[in-house]
Amino acid sequence: MVRGIRAALAALMVAGLAAMAPAPADAAWYTGRNVTVDQAADDTVIALGRNVQLNSTVAGSAILISSTATVSGTVADSLIVVSGSTTLTGQVGGDVVLVAGNIDMQKGSVVSGDATLLGGEVTLNGTVAGDVAVKGGELTVAGTIMGDVDATSGKLTLQPGAHIMGDVTFSGGHALELPAGAHIEGKVQYKGDGMERHHHRDRDEDADTDGGNDTRGHHHSGWHIWMPWFGGIGMISFAVGMLLVGAVLYILFPGAVTNVAAGIAGDPGPAAVKGLMLLVLVPLFSLFCLITIIGIPVALVLGFAYVLALMVAMPLAGFALADMVTQRRGPPVSPGDRIRRYALVVLILAVLQLIPFVGGLVKFGLLMMGLGGLVSHLRRRGPVAAY
Repeated sequence: MVRGIRAALAALMVAGLAAMAPAPADAAWYTGRNVTVDQAADDTVIALGRNVQLNSTVAGSAILISSTATVSGTVADSLIVVSGSTTLTGQVGGDVVLVAGNIDMQKGSVVSGDATLLGGEVTLNGTVAGDVAVKGGELTVAGTIMGDVDATSGKLTLQPGAHIMGDVTFSGGHALELPAGAHIEGKVQYKGDGMERHHHRDRDEDADTDGGNDTRGHHHSGWHIWMPWFGGIGMISFAVGMLLVGAVLYILFPGAVTNVAAGIAGDPGPAAVKGLMLLVLVPLFSLFCLITIIGIPVALVLGFAYVLALMVAMPLAGFALADMVTQRRGPPVSPGDRIRRYALVVLILAVLQLIPFVGGLVKFGLLMMGLGGLVSHLRRRGPVAAY
């Protein structure tokens, strides 16, 4: 399972290191509102858009960031998708990392490596040759998993025809039920109430009564899966979150993002001071408005705008930091070039999360600069090139 998480980190590195190359010869970039990849690729494919469809054969890895993503083609290496909704009907030769509100691995889909799935609703009807780690609201399995399963979800449902060859470790609000026609060859460990309870499915009970030890020798606890060598799921969540929000912002508002980034990069100190003042004063002013009846609507609108600003502040500051870090290369020459530079900075910031105190301090500074830069942009609003 660690290989699956490392595949996600490696995919982020590809996106980041591509910004350092003199030309994007090692990757095919696709950007736009609606992106369809129908042409075969000899190396890595990176697609950013509102709706992304990958229908072709990719000889390397594929990275998709979108609102909706559909993969019906073949990816020879790893696949990472960050989207609102992801549908997989094709084949992946390596590991898969899917982060989405809704994940649907349909019947006929094949993953030859491990699968890491983070979503609100996860449906697995295909085949996974390796281990599966799932974190989501609901997980439904109707396909075949040849390795172990480690699931943290509100509900785990096995449908008739589901076949899990390895062990199952499940943490959730409902105990796992095994319907007729579903098979688990390994052990089942349920942690829903904080107590570990072991069961055996489709095996000779006598073969597994050796003091509770796992005779298969390769069972991984949830801690090892979600807290591997690079410092935990928080690091990858930070990276994919920054990439997703930043990419969507730039696709929808390229001019505004460029303008805000330019303002922050030109004067980061004052931007951070403004951001700190806003961080403190806006909540205080909202509380003051709540005291008066006529001020309640103002407080609600202001509170909504405040939360929205907090969500986009760090990605906006990330674009500014990307401009400062790569300024020796000159200004970005295309949307793809700007996204690559931003991805490089996100990678650096993600690694900094491993350093105690430093990671939090850096994120706080980015938040302050982003807030200040956003407000300054809203006040001055001038035309600027989209790149």
